[in-house]
Amino acid sequence: MTAYPRRFAISKTAVATVALTIALTPFPASAQPQDGTSDAMERYQELGAQAADAEEDLSEAQDQLTRRQAELADANGALARANQALQQAQRAEMSFRDEVDILASTSFRNGRIARWSAILTSDSSQEFLDQMSALGVLANNNSDVLNRLSGIRDQANAARNAAAEAQERAGKAAVEAERAVSTLEGRKARLDEQIEQVEAALDDLSTAEQAELQTVQDSGSYLGPPGAANDALQAALSRRGSEYEWGATGPNEFDCSGLTSWSYAQAGINIPRTSRQQWGAGKPVSLDALLPGDLLFYDDGTGNPSNIHHVGMYVGEGKMVDAPTEGQLVDVRSMEGDGHLIGARRMVG
Repeated sequence: MTAYPRRFAISKTAVATVALTIALTPFPASAQPQDGTSDAMERYQELGAQAADAEEDLSEAQDQLTRRQAELADANGALARANQALQQAQRAEMSFRDEVDILASTSFRNGRIARWSAILTSDSSQEFLDQMSALGVLANNNSDVLNRLSGIRDQANAARNAAAEAQERAGKAAVEAERAVSTLEGRKARLDEQIEQVEAALDDLSTAEQAELQTVQDSGSYLGPPGAANDALQAALSRRGSEYEWGATGPNEFDCSGLTSWSYAQAGINIPRTSRQQWGAGKPVSLDALLPGDLLFYDDGTGNPSNIHHVGMYVGEGKMVDAPTEGQLVDVRSMEGDGHLIGARRMVG
């Protein structure tokens, strides 16, 4: 079988940036075998579910790396600003300190002489008081200068503390970014392994089974109430027959959440990229109150949203349109058929 392209290559630039700065989605869910399903098809469906889970994990790791790199950039920016403020405060402190040293020396020397002079040269009590008052003004001026020096010192110390905190924050952000890269590499390797197994299982299917997977089974019309949800539904239905591709977001190839996010984008509605994120973004809706355009989510049978690995779009009549897994086409199929339906979410309205 022709090898399928890989869409999940880790950016070497992202890894290098971190180093330098430290200064399937399946038939919906766990693929319950259907009556009459061959062992090869059952294996194919099971591996598709496992690969879908690996794909979701990889997407989460990619998002985490993006967040960590943004945090690292912010921390390095704060560090640069803190160091600049520290340098300015240090220059001001040194410049002002020289001025204060000269003033303090002169004031100490002249102040003692002036006071004795006031005592010795005053012709009257009033003249003595007037001279002492003038000396007090000079003393107050000196005090103001010293207070200004104290303020500059406080600013310099605050700048030093801010720089130290920024340095610590940047260091932690760099460590987290490196850890995110490591996690991403591990999950990428896991997904590649899962994809290879799915491809092998697909090769093991009979010619008839492979042909069925490559044929649109339902080309019927489905309509919902007028509005963005129906517009998204029609966009999804228009892609029936499109190939499944890991990580693809259209317009000619899709994975499961790529199809739903692309379809809603055609209706002017931006929703998150992955199925787990879409679950968190939508409004819960009961399965007995579904409307066309609602999204259906599938997990591994645990009922844990963290294990969601597939999403489809409800079309009505107990069916959904979805991008199932590698080797299959975007099509309409039963919403119950092959996995654990954990719940539904409404994206608009």
